[in-house]
Amino acid sequence: MQTVMIVDDESIFREYLRGVLDWDTLGFEISIEARNGVEALELCAANPVDIALIDITMPFMDGLELTRKLKAQYPEMSIVLITGHNEFEYARTALKLGVEDYILKPFSKDELMLTLLKLQQEHRKVQQENLTYKENQQLVKESFLNQLISGDCMLTHEEIMTRLGQYNIHIQSPVFVVACIEIDHIDIKWEKISERLLMKYAVTNILNEALDDSWKHHIFNGPEGRIIGLIEHVDHHNPMASFLDGYRRLGELIKKYLNFTITIGIGRSKQGFKDIHDSYQEALIALQNKFVLGHDRVITYESVAAEIGQQAFYPVEVNEKLLIQLRMRNSEGVQHILDGVFDSILERRLSIEHVYVICIGLIAVNLAYITESGHPVEECFGENFFPYNEIRKFESLEMTFEWIKELFHKAIRYTGQYKNTRAAKIAQSAKAYIEQCYPDPELQLEQVAQHVFINASYLRAVFKKEFGMTLSDYITQYRMKKAKEQLGQGGLRLSDIAESVGYSDAGYFSKSFKKFYGYSPSEYEKNRS
Repeated sequence: MQTVMIVDDESIFREYLRGVLDWDTLGFEISIEARNGVEALELCAANPVDIALIDITMPFMDGLELTRKLKAQYPEMSIVLITGHNEFEYARTALKLGVEDYILKPFSKDELMLTLLKLQQEHRKVQQENLTYKENQQLVKESFLNQLISGDCMLTHEEIMTRLGQYNIHIQSPVFVVACIEIDHIDIKWEKISERLLMKYAVTNILNEALDDSWKHHIFNGPEGRIIGLIEHVDHHNPMASFLDGYRRLGELIKKYLNFTITIGIGRSKQGFKDIHDSYQEALIALQNKFVLGHDRVITYESVAAEIGQQAFYPVEVNEKLLIQLRMRNSEGVQHILDGVFDSILERRLSIEHVYVICIGLIAVNLAYITESGHPVEECFGENFFPYNEIRKFESLEMTFEWIKELFHKAIRYTGQYKNTRAAKIAQSAKAYIEQCYPDPELQLEQVAQHVFINASYLRAVFKKEFGMTLSDYITQYRMKKAKEQLGQGGLRLSDIAESVGYSDAGYFSKSFKKFYGYSPSEYEKNRS
């Protein structure tokens, strides 16, 4: 609803304007009527309007002077001057002051209506542009914060501070704690993505209200649908216990008022931006232990670290890597990851209860993939699928893992039968093109988009939705995979391998390889020999 102010010293004309149009039906509300410019300024100070209809000739302050002052104080206000024929030159002067339009007396009902509707359309366009800008800024901000927690940010401390300042995040203390929040059973409770987003929004709002001010919170959306809290320890006299109490209170409020539960994993306090990633990984490890400790609670890394030997049952990145391979329907990649988990269990000789926890965690990833693909779990695995009972029937770890592998392969086959949307086909075509042209050092999003004949922004979105990673990340992942295969063969020069996978600079390739795998090409070759 657009608000309108009428300013005219003649009561008859103000009354005429009130009745000439069905203002409410057209989407307008006359919120102010003033007899002169002085009165208009006083009333606007308490209740600014979107559009002002102003007569030029008035006592105390004429329409031109009123226009100057309104435009100075309210630059976004639209002003329409109402003038007589002999005042046309005044109207031309007013246009230079920023008046949007003028109407010559006498005017018709249609002329007034068309003028107002044109201004209404312009206002809505500006509002939409402002909303889009804010949404884009929020996405850019969240993307940068996700880089910080993932360890992918290569900027210096000063550069990070500058970027955060651009997003209106002003860091007071370099001591941070990361919290990861998951809504329990979110995929089961709400089928529609819009409903899940609404619940996450509600949790975020309560989170901002429930927490202690001595801990400064920066809340944003993280990977895999989690809510992330990047927390500064502003008041060092306030102990960690008060911080944990705030999160426990958050859980209680959500259960009481929203009728669902959340589980929160919290890492340890870290100094500086470079160690935020460590606190995030610890928070994920703590969150993973909800399979043992149960949902609806706050789990700190410190409380579980001693029991699990200062590390998770298996690397926390495994779940996310599995989801990526599932989204790409890469059975070979899934099997490779599961084999790695199996080997780790044998090497570390975990207890049977820990093995059960790992198995349930892996199965949960598989079920989450089926659910996010929009399919009921029971259609894939049957009505009487009770995985915890099933794994206890097997006599050996080998049999258990073979059964789990088959569950993953079955999920891939099942979702593949129904994955025929246009967006999925575009993403698959882009993936195939990357796997064919990865040696091209110029390969990037725009080139792939041209090949599949769609807009680059649209390709970026459908590829991320289909495979759970950006197109650029997939190019890097595929190149690193091919490079590792060649290193495994032995006898090839590093520069030749780098060139064959799209890197013209062997030194940069070596750095990229180490960043991706955690070890350099030479270290990989040495460990293999």
